[in-house]
Amino acid sequence: MKRFFLLALVCCTSPAGAQDLVVLKSGEKVSCRIDDYTDSLLNVTLAGAAGTAGTARRTLNAGLVEFVEFGFRPGEEEAYANRGQESATDLQKWWDYWFPHLHRPRSRAAAWGVAFANALLREDPSHGAERALSLFDHVIAKAWSPEEATAARQGRLRALMAKGDLTTATTEARRLAEETEDPGLLIEVEHLLAMADFEALRKLEEEHPRWDEDDEVRPQRNELYQRALDRFLYPHLFHATREEVAARGLDAAAELLLHGGEREEARARWEDLLKLYPATTYADHASKRLAELSQPPTPPKADAP
Repeated sequence: MKRFFLLALVCCTSPAGAQDLVVLKSGEKVSCRIDDYTDSLLNVTLAGAAGTAGTARRTLNAGLVEFVEFGFRPGEEEAYANRGQESATDLQKWWDYWFPHLHRPRSRAAAWGVAFANALLREDPSHGAERALSLFDHVIAKAWSPEEATAARQGRLRALMAKGDLTTATTEARRLAEETEDPGLLIEVEHLLAMADFEALRKLEEEHPRWDEDDEVRPQRNELYQRALDRFLYPHLFHATREEVAARGLDAAAELLLHGGEREEARARWEDLLKLYPATTYADHASKRLAELSQPPTPPKADAP
């Protein structure tokens, strides 16, 4: 009886105009529109068989379903392709729409969640960090895709740093670095650790403005400085063919060197960036920084009499 029901259901379907694809554990495929999908049942609308008009509604036991390939909803496909540049407002509607399917195989919910959280950090790091952190944690806990869960773990580190929780961010980044052998992921983790070191360096210098005269603070500051520099340069030195991340590291290293008063070393790193990675998104920033360095330094203002 069950076999007959499934065959009948499949025979009623027509791919024409169908939005979604249900793949059953039996291997059968059902082209349809999904109206409701819970952990126990699946309500679908089927187009009429070829040469017939109308539609039919059916209910499936969710236990019979292997996975679902959700079709793009109107306006979604273009937004999904450009989700790394979309605004948080636009991304939120897709996250809200797909969130109930976060745990379902092949769902786009996790990708929408990561993109939404990244947009919150991009647009307003100080105010968006807490919400972004919650979003990343949801994806880490429930995402079906290991790749999206990894992206969320990286995002979680950025959110912790945006909140100012460098201790937790550093601890988790080091743990992630120990767990992975993926060069791409390791590069991202090393960059996040370098950013954490740079931020810790700034805070240390703010708290100890005469750090260079303090025998206890100076070694701490210099260790942070050198460690951040080494980590920023890591992709350029060991993964030079990954041009975008190598250029990002050179750009960050140059900013660190400029902060440390090593003006000519900073200039050299930006020149390297333009020479080796001219097609990357960091080339324009390097050109602007080199133009600024070519200007004579602004003399200090004289004290008022």
